[in-house]
Amino acid sequence: MRICLILFSLASFSINADELDVLVEALNKNYHFNEIVYENELAIQKSNGEIIVKMNQFEVHIKQPFEESYYVSETEIEHVDHDLDQKQTISMDSINNPLIKAFLSSTKKHLNKLDIEIIDNLYLLTTETQTIEFLTKGNQIKKIIFLDNLGYRHEINLSLKNG
Repeated sequence: MRICLILFSLASFSINADELDVLVEALNKNYHFNEIVYENELAIQKSNGEIIVKMNQFEVHIKQPFEESYYVSETEIEHVDHDLDQKQTISMDSINNPLIKAFLSSTKKHLNKLDIEIIDNLYLLTTETQTIEFLTKGNQIKKIIFLDNLGYRHEINLSLKNG
């Protein structure tokens, strides 16, 4: 039994090129999302919007509860609060967020630099401080789950955006 567990753990953590191709393709798609933030098991916040992926950048447009946009490039994040008509620019040097890195690293060459483990259709992106789960179906991301630095669990359900 012990040998089976060891073999299973070795098999589930080795990444082959085809498995990483699925995540690369999934990260390069546009999505609608619904996010729920939990404190313990209690849902404390809900939001929805869309993620638009472009060459070496992506955009997150939150529609509810407040209208906001994030324009993310390799050098900065521009945050636009549409309700308050305010803009803020944040340097990427001041941010260490593995989820942002995954969407910006949407080529196999860049993803190989991240610590990613694969178990069936679950991709675990692990850093020293955080693990992010990407649950895929086919070549799409269906759900992203992570704990933020305050201990809140985020569950983001995604569906393909047409057009």
